[in-house]
Amino acid sequence: MASARSFWRLSASFTGLIETACILALAGTWLGSLGSLHWLLDLFSHFRLQYVVLCLLVIVFAVWKRKKLLGLIAVVSLFWNAWPVFEVHRTGEAGEGKLSLMTFNVFYEHQQPERVIEYVLKADADIVCLLETDSNWTNHLQPLRDKYPHHAEELEYGAFGFACFTRLPMKSMTTRYFAHGLYPSLIMQLEHDSKPLTVIATHPPPPMSSQTAAIWQKQFIEIAKFASTIPHDLIVAGDLNATPWCHGMRLLQTGSGLEFRTAAPVWPPTWGLNLPMMIPIDHVLVKGELSIMQRTIGTDVGSDHRPVLVRLLRLVDRP
Repeated sequence: MASARSFWRLSASFTGLIETACILALAGTWLGSLGSLHWLLDLFSHFRLQYVVLCLLVIVFAVWKRKKLLGLIAVVSLFWNAWPVFEVHRTGEAGEGKLSLMTFNVFYEHQQPERVIEYVLKADADIVCLLETDSNWTNHLQPLRDKYPHHAEELEYGAFGFACFTRLPMKSMTTRYFAHGLYPSLIMQLEHDSKPLTVIATHPPPPMSSQTAAIWQKQFIEIAKFASTIPHDLIVAGDLNATPWCHGMRLLQTGSGLEFRTAAPVWPPTWGLNLPMMIPIDHVLVKGELSIMQRTIGTDVGSDHRPVLVRLLRLVDRP
């Protein structure tokens, strides 16, 4: 009688090919956990939502085929992915927020900018951070200039331009280049409830090459250093091209005091919602006495990103 086939000695049969696919699917979990070692490995970390689904499928296959070792690895991988996705970044309490902020990557090649403007006007946030606004958006932004008393725009940077608006009392708005001169960020020194509030709107490059990954990481490190010097409330918002559980996000949070501090989960995807690799890369982080009481992912208005609207409250102001 033929001996039982070893798990590690796969044949070229259909079952063997499925087993190989299962192993490759699980490999992403562990490669992504080594993101601090190399930028390519960190790319695997962004897809933990997909890995959760894949792990479940592998578990079903392992039970069906009675593959105990494969099933054990799949179960461990499932919990390894699910833990940071569903638990680590979910803190704070739900409730009504007194301060609202929207961050939205509008897509600089948007074919119907008026849809975006209509949506932003209706949302009526106290602070609005629009990213990927290039020179073609100049005229379309006029309704927002008319509504908000303070605004700052950098429209000559193509996909890395921005336009930010606020109704809060403003002390200053300064364009700053963290890590590299091609990627501007806006630092807004505002006042909220007679207390200082700093807001950083930023859009690091996607880490899809060794060069852009180095800039991406350095930008997070420099923002973290800057954040560590802020003694009062601070908000960092934008398209960070980073998921909450990747190495780059850890760099941003290390030593900065920045946290998600939100009652709502931060795993719902904000980019690529029509793609299998949909991921959450648009975020709002806070420091100081602020807490995010509500977090809403907006509807599709023609961009490849979804807007993120948060409502914040100072912890000392809670009823």
